[in-house]
Amino acid sequence: MYFFNSSSTFFACCLLFFTITSFSQEKGAFAITNVNVIPMDQEVVLPNQTVLIANGKIMRIGSSNLIKIPKKYAVVDGSGKYLMPGLMDMHTHFWYEQGEHKNTCDLELKMMLANGLTTVRIMAGHSAYLEARDNVKDGKWVGPELFVVSPQLAGRWPWEQDFKNFELVETPEQAVTAVKKFKKDGYSEIKITFMVKPEVFNAIIETAKKEGIKVTGHVGPLVKLPAALAAKEQIEHMDEFIEMLLPDTSYNHGQSVSDYNIYSKAAWATVPHLDESKITSLVKSVKNAGIYVTPTNYFFITNAGQPLPEAEIKALPGYNFIPADLKAEKWKYRESYMKSMAPQESRDKYIHLRKKMVYELWKAGVPLMTGSDAPEFFVVAGFATHDEIKMMVEAGLTPFAALQTATIHPATYMGIQNRKGTIAKGKDADLLLLDKNPLENITNTQIISAVFKNGIYYDEKALNELLKQASTMGK
Repeated sequence: MYFFNSSSTFFACCLLFFTITSFSQEKGAFAITNVNVIPMDQEVVLPNQTVLIANGKIMRIGSSNLIKIPKKYAVVDGSGKYLMPGLMDMHTHFWYEQGEHKNTCDLELKMMLANGLTTVRIMAGHSAYLEARDNVKDGKWVGPELFVVSPQLAGRWPWEQDFKNFELVETPEQAVTAVKKFKKDGYSEIKITFMVKPEVFNAIIETAKKEGIKVTGHVGPLVKLPAALAAKEQIEHMDEFIEMLLPDTSYNHGQSVSDYNIYSKAAWATVPHLDESKITSLVKSVKNAGIYVTPTNYFFITNAGQPLPEAEIKALPGYNFIPADLKAEKWKYRESYMKSMAPQESRDKYIHLRKKMVYELWKAGVPLMTGSDAPEFFVVAGFATHDEIKMMVEAGLTPFAALQTATIHPATYMGIQNRKGTIAKGKDADLLLLDKNPLENITNTQIISAVFKNGIYYDEKALNELLKQASTMGK
């Protein structure tokens, strides 16, 4: 159950100003008292703590019995509640890329923040997204801090594209030019996607290293996993992991059901031949490469493995936020996909293998990161982040380990662990106040009492206002 909603920036600011000034003389100075703190640097709950916040930073943490609250600090009673770092989604997109290409980034950001997201990585660059990033940074918009990767570097796409968030790179020279340009434009990472030739891939990796920018994204069938691991590319979706379980490369030319091959009958025909015992060597090679992995299992499992029934889709908390034109489009795609789905036995094995790979990667110490891949199909940004965290637990991770995938691991990967990912003195006060303990039940991440972001305290009423405004997208 979600306890929040949406609001106009003006209304939210007025509401928050009234709330703060009614008992404080200094905006942005708060004392969260008597709260249970989950610092995320270790699996522990620190009871009866007071956390002092000023200017968007954590000033002090300690026992409520020992900390004296400065006179100008607004008091937030955290009795019986749990404070943890704000959540991070490392793979999401905006609806701007779909349908009629309506720019609703400002509303989507409010929807994300209301769901407890304080940091988000946008996984397909566009100038509008850089503008959105800057608007949040400058305080013009309400939302999580954004990290925007470059437009997708792709080879010759097998389908038409009518939205310019990709760059065609068919030669090494084009790749070098694109990497340098996107680094100069201010993107946080270089995104690789489909149909990239090996020589072009190598040029991307080499140029990115020289330019001091990371490479993330897909592993296409032309590149294959060993090359991506050798290049230390940060891998999304566990691309090409399943291909490593094939008995040999003769089955469908070494292609199985990674990524867009979930739409291929020939790829699904390989699933009965996949060898689960090969997961051990697969995991070892990933661990030795020292990379981070974003599985995006919720999207793949609930859409390709075991599609949710229509009634369950319509009951999803994010469903009514989907723009009407996109809903019709998504139902059309779903109907088409359902007509050609693989046999249940193959889909069951697919689900089992994806979960098993995530579990074994975690056990081996490979750092995993939460990514929703919203807004594919009926996956909605913000809401689906909680679903992906829950899917980590369903794969076998402990609740604490699942929370690490949405806090400390993304922060460490992005090099911002000095200010995000854990609760500690001096770090950003990007915080999530929950009504119940998520270490006892991971779904408690959804029962949000308040969010702290950019020196502003969004209580339940303010969060509900944010979602109320965001919900206009679905009308």
